[in-house]
Order: sequence, then structure tokens, then C-alpha cells
Amino acid sequence: MDMEEWRLLDPGPMPAWKQMALDKVVIEARADGQVPNTLRFMEFSPHTALVGYHQAVDLEIDRDEARRIGVDINRRITGGGAIYMDERQLGWELCVRFDKDKRIRPEALYPKLAQVVIESLKSWGIEAKFRPVNDVEIEGRKISGTGGSDYRGAVIYQGTLLLDFNVEIMLRVLKLPIEKLTDKVIDSFQKRLVTMREILGYMPAMDDVKRSVKEALTRVLGVKLTPSELSPEEKRAWDAIQPFYHTDKWIDLRKVPNPIENYPVHSLTYKAPGGLLRILLQTDVGQKHIKKAFITGDFFVYPERAVLDLEAALKEAPLRLKDLSDILKAHYRQNFNYMGVGVNDWLQALATVCDQNQEGLL
Repeated sequence: MDMEEWRLLDPGPMPAWKQMALDKVVIEARADGQVPNTLRFMEFSPHTALVGYHQAVDLEIDRDEARRIGVDINRRITGGGAIYMDERQLGWELCVRFDKDKRIRPEALYPKLAQVVIESLKSWGIEAKFRPVNDVEIEGRKISGTGGSDYRGAVIYQGTLLLDFNVEIMLRVLKLPIEKLTDKVIDSFQKRLVTMREILGYMPAMDDVKRSVKEALTRVLGVKLTPSELSPEEKRAWDAIQPFYHTDKWIDLRKVPNPIENYPVHSLTYKAPGGLLRILLQTDVGQKHIKKAFITGDFFVYPERAVLDLEAALKEAPLRLKDLSDILKAHYRQNFNYMGVGVNDWLQALATVCDQNQEGLL
């Protein structure tokens, strides 16, 4: 039986804005059936801080510090949290579309695709495991983060693999819950992350790591990879849209709104199984209504517009958990797929500003 043939793209290091534009071009071409399923390697130069699609840069990244040390800032077309990428990390991306009878939910698909990283590491003598929702770990320490989005019937699934890593720069650029940068803090984050250099005693060559990923993908998914280039149509589309992904309009697509005068602002956070929910809520205390909601976080949801729809649904909503529960249930009935985030998680996040004299909702 002939193996299904997939395309391999390896364009080499490039700035984040070109990478994000290429993400969009390749997944659109795959969704439209113009190109085969594709594995693409992603290398970032210069080093870059990337926020997830739903996040606001000002809540996640220290712009001034990034500017001082020459770290680019950009936004992914997929969800998830803010990350720091330098030249010693390998990014990879799968753009795939399955036949209708083979299509499966992301919850089941992600562990299988993460197995590509696990098998790649195994070829280096490194034993790793998948940790839901989207991490690959070695004895509890993260070596790879993954995640993706549905896109018009196709799936874009991305990941990183830490060959080596500069924790200190990450801590300086990303706004993490840290009072100040100390040796103790750096040591703590180093214990949460692990790199191939630490395990092997040396940093492997990037080309060798790519080779192991390619070989793992062919074994795990049973496909044949063929080195290729962008199609002429993709090249034209990429040239046309690149400038947009270098603009403030894209980078600050999700921007903290100006508050409405005389209405208090509440900053709410809740850690759901699928990621952190962060809600900025302005309320009319007298009328007990929500005036404005702004939602960010490192969760994944498909389609991406779900967050904007939820913000609109919460506008002018009563500050009562029962009413908010009804609104959220109606929102979820629209077939928005939140990975590891349920109605009850949103209610837990909103509970502190609601009428607490209600039972049985949380």
C-alpha cells in the first residue's frame, strides 16, 4: 500500500512577521485543498516574544525591555500563551486537512501529533511524555509546548523544541508573576524547563534535530515526507500579506480598551485545566450590570472569533451567576470548542464580582 505523501517546507531563519504571514498562507492553501498536508520548520531570527492570538501585548510583554535588548514582538495566529523564541529553539508546524470520515476532535488529535516530538526525542535516548492539554515533558519538566487551531476544516498545529534556552532573557521580556529577577527565580524557572543540551551534555545540531523530527513523523503518522517549496500561488500571497504582520494593527490586535469613566475595573484570573483565563471587567455597581468585558488568556478555542462573541454576549449582562450561566451555556451551544475550559470555569472567574447569595451554580 502506497504511503500518503506530505510536503516538507524548511525556509530557514526569518523574522517573526514573515513567519506569521507564512502561517496564514500555508494553512489557507491547505484548507482550500491547493497543497498537500505540510510539515514546516520554523526558526526565528532575531529572537522574538510572541503572544497568543487572544492575548494583549501590554499584559504579557515588557515592551521597553524587549526594545532595549533587541527582542522582536509579534502575535501568533493561534491561541496559547506568550513565549520567547531564540535561535536555539526549533519551531515546527503541521498544516493538515483530513477526510470527513477521518476527522477527529482536537482533544484526541493533539496527543497523537505530540507523539511526533516524543518519538523524535526517543531517537536521542530521551524519554518524554505528553501532558494534557499541550505539553511534552521529561520527568515533569517541559521541553516542548504544542497547540493549534481549526481553520475552515483544516488544522494548524504548532510546537517548539528546546535545544537550548536563555531563561534570563525570557524572564526580562515576558511579564510573569515575578517581583524581581533573582538567581533564585532563574533557578526556579530552569527547574520547570529542560533542554536537550542539559540532558545530552551538548546542544545538538539543528539539522540533526530536524532529521529526527522528520523520521518520527513518518513513523507516527505513516506518511512520506517530500522536501518542497511554496507553490507559486502561496509565494504571491505571502509577498502580498507580509507587510500587514509587521504592523501595529496586527501586533496590537487585542489591546486593553480604555476604561469607561466612573465605572470600576475588576481584573479577574482563573486557572482552568485548558489554560489561564484573564478577564478585565467594568461594572455598573448600582445597576449590577457588566458594562464592558475584555477577555485574554493562554487557552485555545476554535474558531478564534469565539472570544469576541463572548465579550459581546457579556456586555450589559446582569451581575448574577444564574444569568451569566445562561449566557455562557447559550454561547457554548454555538459549537465553539474551548480546549479544557468549560462554563463552570468562566463562572468561577466571574464569581468574585457577582451576587454571592446564590447556591448550586459553582
